[in-house]
Amino acid sequence: MKSAIFKLLLPLAVATALPASAKLAAWYPLDESSSSAATAVVENVAANDAAMIGSDPTPNSDFNFVERGYPSATLALGTSYRFDKGGALDLGTNAAVQPTDQFTISFFTQLGTVNAFDRYFESQSTNTNDQDGLRIDTGGQGDRVRVLVRDNSGVNSQLTHPTALLTDGSWYFVAFRYDSANADGNAFQITVLKVDGSTIDEAAIAAATSKAATINTGAIGFPHAFQTLIGTEIPEGLANGLNGAIDEVAFFDNSDDNGVLTDAQLAANASFGPSGVQLITGFSTDRQSVSPGNPATFSWTITDPYDTLVLDDGNGNVTDLAPLTSAGSGSTMVSPTETTTYYLKGTNGDVENTHAIKILSGAAPEISTFTSSAPILQVDENVVLTWNVIGADTITLDPGATDVSALTTTNVILTGTTTFTLTATNGFGSTTADVTVTAISGPLPNHRYIAATDGNSEAAWADEVDIKNLNVIGLLRNAPLLIASPNTNIAAAYQAEGGDVGATVGAYQNADATFEIWLRPSALTAAHQVVFETGGGQNGLGVLITQDALRFIGSAKNTRTLDVVLPLDGVNLDDFIQVVFSVSSDNDTFEASVRDTYGKVVTASATADVIFGGNGATLFFFGSGGIGGSNVNLGGRTEVPDAEPAILESFVGEIGILNTFSRLLTTEEITAAFEAVATITSPPSGGPNAVTAISYNGVSEITLTWNSKSGENYDAEFSPDLENWFPIGDPVEATEASTTKTFNIPANRPQFFLRIIEVPAP
Repeated sequence: MKSAIFKLLLPLAVATALPASAKLAAWYPLDESSSSAATAVVENVAANDAAMIGSDPTPNSDFNFVERGYPSATLALGTSYRFDKGGALDLGTNAAVQPTDQFTISFFTQLGTVNAFDRYFESQSTNTNDQDGLRIDTGGQGDRVRVLVRDNSGVNSQLTHPTALLTDGSWYFVAFRYDSANADGNAFQITVLKVDGSTIDEAAIAAATSKAATINTGAIGFPHAFQTLIGTEIPEGLANGLNGAIDEVAFFDNSDDNGVLTDAQLAANASFGPSGVQLITGFSTDRQSVSPGNPATFSWTITDPYDTLVLDDGNGNVTDLAPLTSAGSGSTMVSPTETTTYYLKGTNGDVENTHAIKILSGAAPEISTFTSSAPILQVDENVVLTWNVIGADTITLDPGATDVSALTTTNVILTGTTTFTLTATNGFGSTTADVTVTAISGPLPNHRYIAATDGNSEAAWADEVDIKNLNVIGLLRNAPLLIASPNTNIAAAYQAEGGDVGATVGAYQNADATFEIWLRPSALTAAHQVVFETGGGQNGLGVLITQDALRFIGSAKNTRTLDVVLPLDGVNLDDFIQVVFSVSSDNDTFEASVRDTYGKVVTASATADVIFGGNGATLFFFGSGGIGGSNVNLGGRTEVPDAEPAILESFVGEIGILNTFSRLLTTEEITAAFEAVATITSPPSGGPNAVTAISYNGVSEITLTWNSKSGENYDAEFSPDLENWFPIGDPVEATEASTTKTFNIPANRPQFFLRIIEVPAP
């Protein structure tokens, strides 16, 4: 349906309309059905139809990366397009899709996976500022909305919205408003609003909008440097391709006057689509699963006046519903012979609304979504389970075989790691879906990488929280471990034997952040091996290890601002060690600790200005070093040519766990994270001071046997937290190669730590 400049009088039920000067220049509803034979992507205003990238209509093709007819954010928005990486849209170079100034671009999106700088929108080529165009991408973190504007002046304007987009099926309304001549702080505005059923009004839009304090650019030259693409960086669809869904792509532009929508107008857009008007006020069915002789009945309501009202089955069959509508309401029956999505389309002048409902024909129910409020929670926390089911007579939830037929969400107390199963049943069969929620006893990470988790491979290390997966290059995944870890529950690790290998991911950019790594080195020398880095040489952090120490380097604005050495003297590296470091960009503080599983703890702290930049993060080596170029630009190294240390090597050894936290952990939380991994079920059997036997009466008396050297003196020390140590007796002089001694300790402690240390003679 074609439409043009808005100039309508709105019905009383509608509170907002676009001003006469605003123009909906281009609108892609993306409502084409998956069964439609037409391949064009219809544009509603300027007749600038788009072409699909990565779409092969051949049934079951391995090269079809575009799914049409995918459920949208709401039924009132019809359906959407979903892209796997490789699928996208080419909108061409029409002025309607390449605005220059005083414009608004809006769309709805649902992220499937998190990847740095994946494209929602692209009309730039390469990364030079000497070009014109727009880029809207997922930012360095991979789960944001970042807008980058270039006007061929050698500079750019950009802003990243702080909202982290979830990958649990959630939809978001996104809008970018640009007016280079605006002097009141509204020149550059990004709106990101989760569509969750809440009322979307002017206040909601205002609260969801971030603004750039200043901009460096003016009007964008036309044409832009590149054709306009949705969902990819290049026409082949493979570079920085989006994995997710897009809907209702709209361009509001009138560079002679004002194409920047108000908050109220954006609210109407987010609620009813780019028309900004609710014309169809209801569309429902009495059943979503049918069989011969058992048709479904559609009912609808529409606001008078309207011009047209039709029912389209996506296969070229269109029914005029105006004769079946009286006083704004009507109904009709359908009996599809195959599963069909029906589109109810109403128009009034320039206004168009499309609603969609899928009807199953002779088929078991569909579970379109079954999600949890979080993939990982602490034990005894509340998890919210939510689902969307089509065509079910009954729905049950396990464990417990609970009847949830009348619900779409429920709350469950998580007593342990649990796999929940949803079963939807009708007369044609049953469909099930699972979601697993992990329960942990320590602090909750915002990214969690456990090498032992099923599904990891020598190509990818999965993020168990936010799908910010690590791309693995040349590492071995030892599952199980080649050499067992006697004092931890680590069962697998990624191992490097040296060379240009590692694991890369988008940048971690929290202002306050804590990182936890469990590693076991195997070939330390005086050279600096790179364990981890993130952020960039201009603004970033690197973690290095030598035979003597861990070294933490950080930079801000191309200047080395952090250089902390944590000695490894006395740290037992026979088993995995826990390395924890935290940075507060707000408070300019840095803290680090290393703990082995034999009782040694070393800590360090510093005051330092450390900022995470936009470059990615890497385990085992510098991302721009052996994995792709010069090694002077990432992870605190700085871009100064003679930055020290001069020689960097790949970490040789194993990393079993990487956790990141979007806040600073307390000492107690670090201890809890340690205890979640360190089992210490059996003491080491060899080596000086090694405890070889323990006998505890369960109250206040413990007997220790340890390896000793005749004539040497030893202290037994007690700690409640691995931080503070207290002698529990007088020094003991050994007379043999093994010494046994009984000590009194504080009574009735639920947990504690003991160690034997060699001391000078009294």
